[in-house]
Amino acid sequence: MRGVAGEQVELAVDGAGLTVGPKSSLLAPAKRLLAAVYTIGPALEARVGELYRAGEPLLSYMLDCAGVMALGMIGQRLRLLAEEQAAAASSHVRGGGWGVSPSLSPGSLVGWPLRGQRELCALLPLADIGVRLNQYCVLEPHKSVSMVVGLGPGYESHEVGSVCRYCSLRDTCWRRRESET
Repeated sequence: MRGVAGEQVELAVDGAGLTVGPKSSLLAPAKRLLAAVYTIGPALEARVGELYRAGEPLLSYMLDCAGVMALGMIGQRLRLLAEEQAAAASSHVRGGGWGVSPSLSPGSLVGWPLRGQRELCALLPLADIGVRLNQYCVLEPHKSVSMVVGLGPGYESHEVGSVCRYCSLRDTCWRRRESET
């Protein structure tokens, strides 16, 4: 991380940056940024489609739900990795006290539209994991997620939290965490 200027997060990677929008301040304390795209791959989506076409909608739905849960477990492991890296940096940096930002994703953070996937995905070797960004800035296979987490000494939290309070769906989301109101 180089810093935050307005709605732009400046990275130390060949002048790269992310236009995060009005909530870019969530990354202002960061000295490092964990950027990730993760997927469970295309096989499950293909099987879900096969089951549905074969007249097994319930089984298709249940398998799709299992895929969503698997994706959530991968995300949880990445959030834990960010927390571990912040803790390790705390022990190596004079003054210590590194923490983490909430997990942020284009399309879910108010002011960071889905087209922000272009900048984020340009930082990562998506082809290596079989993921691509389509013309609508949606990751394919669909059981894929992008995220960034800031790490630095200016964060009070040592646990990667939710951005429910900033989410573009905050008023209608059925999954909103009560602790994030």
